Amino acid sequence: MVSKRFHVQGGFSLIEALVGVAIIGITAALIPPVVTLSVAARAQNQRVEQAVRLAQGHMDLVRLRMERGLAGGSVATFVADVERLAPLTGGASLNDVAAPGATTLRTAAFCDLDNPSTPIGPPCRVDIDGDGQADFGLQAFRIQQQTAPSGQPLSFIFGVRVYPRAVVQGVYAGTLGTRPAQVRLGAPEAASNPLAVQYSRILVPDSTRSLGSICRTLGGDDTNCALVD
Repeated sequence: MVSKRFHVQGGFSLIEALVGVAIIGITAALIPPVVTLSVAARAQNQRVEQAVRLAQGHMDLVRLRMERGLAGGSVATFVADVERLAPLTGGASLNDVAAPGATTLRTAAFCDLDNPSTPIGPPCRVDIDGDGQADFGLQAFRIQQQTAPSGQPLSFIFGVRVYPRAVVQGVYAGTLGTRPAQVRLGAPEAASNPLAVQYSRILVPDSTRSLGSICRTLGGDDTNCALVD
């Protein structure tokens, strides 16, 4: 009696191998877009954080200047400093203050608030990383100002808007908005609307030192105003 022996060999068939290769190929093709989107989202979030810090920093600068008051200087110098940091704009409400033109921001000088001889304030461009390229456009303004008889600002509503790189580098040249942009990839207003918007009422702080400054601003003499210094 002749016996038959069957030899079973393990492994994949040709069809199984082709299916495996196809799955690996599809998976590999899907990885780069996911990585690209992740990197783009991270970069956009970083730009928004930088814009928020820039807006907050400029607001703090205006508050500090108001807290210093005349600081031993003249009313004209104080008014010029405040005007440089936040130009006085007409309008009864924040909605009345229009966005700057895209061309205005694209061609504006770089902000240089520390230069004592030729300071440059908003609207201006901001170079965050020092590479000589504009990263943001800065708009700042004040409305509803109350002044002393001497002309010294006592209080006002301050606004600051930080516009994205697409505007200051000429990628976007359309109409700019005033509302904060929606922070998501592909949002149409991401290039036209500010990445950061902050509004606040700023006034001479309620302190004994500022009361003395207000007293002199309103025409009081040193003898009487010294009582609240």
